[in-house]
Amino acid sequence: MKPMVKKLAVLLTAAGLVASLAACGKEKETEGAAPTGMAASTASAKPTDISVTTLAFAAAPTGELEAVKKLNEKLNINLKLNWIPSAQISEKLNALLASNDLPDVLFVEDFNTTPAFLNAIDQGAFWELSSYIKNYPNLAKYPDNVYKNASLKGKLYSLPRVRPLDGHEALLIRKDWLDKLGLQQPKTMDELATVLEAFAQKDPDGNGKADTYGAVMPGSPGPASYLLSMFGAGTKWKDENGTLTPYWWTPQAKEALAFWSKTYKAGGILPDMPILKTAQIKDMLVQSKAGAAIANVVDAYKYNVELQKVNPQANLIAIELPKTADGKAYYEQASGYYGQFLINKKTVNEAKLKKILELYDYTASVEGYNLATYGIKDVDYTVKPDGSVEQTEEGKKKGYSGDTTGQWVTGYFDKYLRAKVSGIPNDVYEANKKVIDAISSIPDPTYGLMKSAPFKEKGADWDKKLNDMIVNVIIGKNTLDDWDKLVKQFKDDASFQQHIKETNDFYKEKSK
Repeated sequence: MKPMVKKLAVLLTAAGLVASLAACGKEKETEGAAPTGMAASTASAKPTDISVTTLAFAAAPTGELEAVKKLNEKLNINLKLNWIPSAQISEKLNALLASNDLPDVLFVEDFNTTPAFLNAIDQGAFWELSSYIKNYPNLAKYPDNVYKNASLKGKLYSLPRVRPLDGHEALLIRKDWLDKLGLQQPKTMDELATVLEAFAQKDPDGNGKADTYGAVMPGSPGPASYLLSMFGAGTKWKDENGTLTPYWWTPQAKEALAFWSKTYKAGGILPDMPILKTAQIKDMLVQSKAGAAIANVVDAYKYNVELQKVNPQANLIAIELPKTADGKAYYEQASGYYGQFLINKKTVNEAKLKKILELYDYTASVEGYNLATYGIKDVDYTVKPDGSVEQTEEGKKKGYSGDTTGQWVTGYFDKYLRAKVSGIPNDVYEANKKVIDAISSIPDPTYGLMKSAPFKEKGADWDKKLNDMIVNVIIGKNTLDDWDKLVKQFKDDASFQQHIKETNDFYKEKSK
């Protein structure tokens, strides 16, 4: 997440914010409540003002959007949207908090890493939503784990911008290479090792040169955690009878390192691993330098479109991760959201809160989301036969796009979002859906937990030591004995032990 700037100043101003909230709290609880009789009818006819501040990844619309007018008419509201360029979001949020002039609804990427917002939440600055969500059918459709992951201390202070829990991890593999070498899709880790080594040693592209490798795996700035979690080590932390243990302390983590080290030596991993970044996975696959990778399910189709421009016979597909010796395939479950919307208790009474939730419940439907994000159907966007949305030139001119107008809504939950893209053939989409259906992923138990005091001070250094050792063991620069020594070093470190204790304390508090 982006680092917060001017933390001390923001913390001080946050204290002023929560003090003012305390002063006006009782007044705001009843302010705006509809009166009885004739006055109630008049009050209900008056549109509810709702202000929302969020981020934008592209230029914000310059004029009033027809979609906003439609929402205003449908829901009897007066919606005011303010977009902040994504590169400035941290600085601008600090300024808003410092000014004590927050909007009704505010986007925050991750309030767990922003002390000022955590302090404001503790002092009652934002609505706690747990008891309200069940009354809004579209919001209630979000998986329980999404809300659980977005919660703080077991309470929900935000509307999460929903995303799939699964589909970000699949084995992308060159089926045409498998066919040429007479190999089957790997179902186990041993079969995966055989395939990756064959891709490196048996000339799968048939050009007579030893210029191919098994898998492309990024190592900079640190290797992806799936290298260890695929063997059942857990995701960052492992819950063992209610107690959290660092995933890399487990026997499965050492087993994973031994596997990848052996595979690397046999050419099963691109030798540039230590310096390769995640963004280069596509390049290595499209250039046929590697025949496998772990990435989003739909990436296989997207990259294959590029591959076939050079080699029409190429066939990169997404398949399930191989199973370990216990017969299980291990996936890391995603958080299920990107960013959260906090609702300001200073400017929003309960009646207005319910109106805001009504708005977000409507935009959590396909119809409402498409209206808010893409504009007027058949004018600003069209829906293709495969169900995908395409922005028209008219819509683009008005400023509609998922990168801007789609950033103020939480969206609707689509389990298969990472299985499809506009124009994908139906047979590929159906195959991708089967891959996602087969996934039984492991949630990260630390989602929604605050960072421990020792981690805030030393976490970056700890992560670097760990990541460097993982890469160095895989490429043979260090041994498994060196790995054992590193684990012992951390176990003997009083600061790291305090980090484990505080993390477990937060975990138990959240689990109540």
